[in-house]
Amino acid sequence: MQKTELFNIQEDNWKPHPTSPGVYVQPILSGNEGLGFKNMFVKIEPGGEILPHTHDVTEVFYFIEGAGSVLVNGERKECRAGTVVVAPAGIEHGVKNETREVVYLLANFEAD
Repeated sequence: MQKTELFNIQEDNWKPHPTSPGVYVQPILSGNEGLGFKNMFVKIEPGGEILPHTHDVTEVFYFIEGAGSVLVNGERKECRAGTVVVAPAGIEHGVKNETREVVYLLANFEAD
């Protein structure tokens, strides 16, 4: 039987995203736990951007705090805390922080 775990954003555990400027991540589940998904906390500094990209799996991300410009299906839309964005497999998507506040996301992916 698996145990219940709690995860919180830890300000000293951010790792720079390898390809997106001003973006930092904190992995939560790697996908190797057998639960069918993986996820991470994402921090986007003011002026930072998750560059447009695609995945082989669906990504669902939730705006915990802040606001940003989201690219999905070739359209840019403004999103803010409380918004959920679904980016199906193979669909280009990205997030830009054009505000003066940090954006925090919870990104969830189907496990490979």
